[in-house]
Amino acid sequence: MNKFLRFLPTGSIILAMTTFASYGAGLWRDRIFAQSFGASRSLDAYNAAFLLPDLLFNIFIASGIAAAFVPIISPLLKSDRKRAEEYLGTVITGAMGAMTLSALVIIVFAGQISALVAPGFAPEDQLLVTKLLRYLALSPIIFSASNALGALLIVERRFLYYGLSPVLYNLGIIFGTIFLSARFGIMGAVWGTLLGALLHLSVRLFDVLRSGFKLKWSFYPKRPEFKKTLSLMLPKMFGHPVELATFWAFTIVASHLEPGSVAILNFARNFESVPVSLIGITIATTTFPLLARSVADGTIESFRKALRTSFWLILGGSIFAAIVIFLIREPLIRIILGGGAFDQESVARTALVLGVFTLAMPTESLVHLLARAFYATKNTLIPVVLSIIGLVIAIGGAVYLTPRFGIVALPFSFFLASLTELILLLSLLPRRLRTVENTR
Repeated sequence: MNKFLRFLPTGSIILAMTTFASYGAGLWRDRIFAQSFGASRSLDAYNAAFLLPDLLFNIFIASGIAAAFVPIISPLLKSDRKRAEEYLGTVITGAMGAMTLSALVIIVFAGQISALVAPGFAPEDQLLVTKLLRYLALSPIIFSASNALGALLIVERRFLYYGLSPVLYNLGIIFGTIFLSARFGIMGAVWGTLLGALLHLSVRLFDVLRSGFKLKWSFYPKRPEFKKTLSLMLPKMFGHPVELATFWAFTIVASHLEPGSVAILNFARNFESVPVSLIGITIATTTFPLLARSVADGTIESFRKALRTSFWLILGGSIFAAIVIFLIREPLIRIILGGGAFDQESVARTALVLGVFTLAMPTESLVHLLARAFYATKNTLIPVVLSIIGLVIAIGGAVYLTPRFGIVALPFSFFLASLTELILLLSLLPRRLRTVENTR
């Protein structure tokens, strides 16, 4: 066992454990959702209302925090800690400002937006989406600060509180659903979502302050490191939100299917994302600083060794997880989601969708690792272009196949897109590494 553990990047075990706890809380949240609301239009409306705030957050904030922030602040922390503190303050101020403006736009135009995200809903259901959307637009403001702090914790390799924040987020949603939905309906889940976002920020803020890092409410947009952040973000702004854009398109398609289809798609996706996060994202996240450091130090062979080890760990682990989940998918869903308003037909439909989603577990997991390999070389353009190609494949497959095969066409189209991205990333990475070596 010790021989196996030494191959894992430092922090992988801690992050895997907290990710497992997060998804345990997430599955509990889904159980509460399923039993409280069933595969209903109100739960469809909640999922639909999430789409645009999440998409804008990923376009303007999450697109650059990991890809640009980590390689820039890593050397800055060594050379000038005071400037690093001012840089973080500038990133947080700019991020929260951008999300506040986005929230105001969403609140004003919520009615028109609801018709775009769920065109197949009846008018009364679109009114519910409008109401939920105006409140959920506030959560990205909170997450913008939390993500910046989380990127700093990754650089400092402080993974415990970083990983606990999603657990607290889900617990906030669970609290709102259990204690408020009886009186306020689906709005109880919305209040819980905002509470969870505050908890997500609070635990990361606590750990940053505990580390001795001094937060400064500053804004220096003309400094070179912030300009470099923006330049690295620009291509990533088109690529990072591709997954959300994909599921926005899937939601539009599913809104024309029978009621509950959007909720079932999201439930199945949540199950599929557990091993992707536990194995793929966890190992990719903890490998990322090692890859960035290897490039900064000019040790490309160390880069290759770390990448090769993580690649095989992710591939083996994700294939095993996919097989297990495929075999136990229906009893798993029945145990976790079944009961209350979630009947046997809903269980069977969710199991069917999840079975197709398992195809994408290895491919999606490896895409996370290989994309970070490009980010470590300060190239965000190639992963972005390939993710856009994947988006076209996913949406094209959904539109073409759904009329013939129903809801299962959506996860199959997602698999085709991730497989294409993986093949192209593997083909282009060696050339990128040779370019980096030749510029030394």
